[in-house]
Amino acid sequence: MSPQEVLALLERRGAMLSGHFLLSSGLHSDRFIQKFRIFEDPPTAEAVGSALADRLRASNPQLVVSAAVGGIIPGYVVAKGLGVHDIFVEKEGGVPALRRGFSIAPGQRVAVIEDVMTTGKSVAEVIDVVRRAGGELVAIGAV
Repeated sequence: MSPQEVLALLERRGAMLSGHFLLSSGLHSDRFIQKFRIFEDPPTAEAVGSALADRLRASNPQLVVSAAVGGIIPGYVVAKGLGVHDIFVEKEGGVPALRRGFSIAPGQRVAVIEDVMTTGKSVAEVIDVVRRAGGELVAIGAV
């Protein structure tokens, strides 16, 4: 699926909004992706995840890592498209960490996936966890 086809799909699902939006970061935007309109529909979520997986495939990730809670579904559908495992980072005492027995092997090739990205703060936190675990960051992707 091409980027134009993904955009058309998002528009058909009502996920692409135009107007004036105050984002949670405090920034303003004239466009907004209502991510829940994508992820409420499994075929749409899988199509978007597969399209993103296709764009990341050349980086040959061995693992997808995302941030809880917003990145869990996008991480899963991208990992499914790549045929690799998916784990997520969540905060423990306010500090991003791997929990639930999740681990990253030293040298493991990692793609970090996010639902939407505004400032990149969540992605930076996940990247820090990946690097502290010894993973090799090979790709970053977001809807």
